[in-house]
Amino acid sequence: MDKRSILFVCTGNTFRSVVAEYLFKKYLSDNDISGWKVGSAGIEARPQQINPLLIKTLEKHDIDISSHKQRKLTPGILKEYDIIVAMAEEHLRFIRDNFNCRYVLLFNDLAEHKKTSILDVHEEVKDYKTNKNEVIKKYERTIKEIARKTPLLFKKAYERFYLFTDFVNENTTHRNGFPVIKLHETKNTMCFMSIDIPSEENGHLLVVPKRRYMDFSDIPNKTLAELSYSIKKIGKAIIKNYAGYNVLLNNGIDAGQYIFHTHFHIIPRNHKDGLRFENWDRRKLSQEEFVRLNKKFRKQIQGL
Repeated sequence: MDKRSILFVCTGNTFRSVVAEYLFKKYLSDNDISGWKVGSAGIEARPQQINPLLIKTLEKHDIDISSHKQRKLTPGILKEYDIIVAMAEEHLRFIRDNFNCRYVLLFNDLAEHKKTSILDVHEEVKDYKTNKNEVIKKYERTIKEIARKTPLLFKKAYERFYLFTDFVNENTTHRNGFPVIKLHETKNTMCFMSIDIPSEENGHLLVVPKRRYMDFSDIPNKTLAELSYSIKKIGKAIIKNYAGYNVLLNNGIDAGQYIFHTHFHIIPRNHKDGLRFENWDRRKLSQEEFVRLNKKFRKQIQGL
């Protein structure tokens, strides 16, 4: 099994991302989970020492960060990790804007589907330079918050990044214990049924490349050809008993992609099933705007 990897990012890499890194490592150790690379970095990481109060507070939780070395985030560091977790919204925006990294997730969003930030000391303790007791209380609150959410974050990180890889390798079952049954397979692709089935129908199939590619554009042409072949073959089987089918691809977080292993949904359709994938509000375009949009897309396509 290839090593799995996760990177936590904050501003200075001296507090939030460090706590998240070491609590995640502790969770892995406590649960005898191996095969993970865990790290942290800061978007600024201006040279500074970790506050001794944080070191002592973490020691109470059996965590030693005294040897931690501060790191500034770079494209090279990002390439070392599969899962990029931003501790706050400003870190997420920075990574997306400066490194063109579309698959970064907020810590709270990954753990609990909440688009909120883990706040820094100065954001909660206004007199942090002089109020030692409140700083310690803030450290305790943040450590307890991250510790509580770490098991949830681990579960969701595994599910969203590695679940289909384990399906392919026959290392796990669906989340309710149902078996993963291979319906069709080529050298580089596999088809299996999802447990999320529309209420008025009795099927929802997924076709995936055996190797994990987060983005559709990353898939090699040879594998893409096998995916097309598989979808075509499965489609022929479906229309023997159904009126038609939809082939759906959610590519990117904003497009609804939840599991970051590119996959095609094949959904059998009948005219009374009540599903409405094709409905969206359509705005009226002028001919000038229509031509302008065409020129825009043509320029983008030709520029690749």
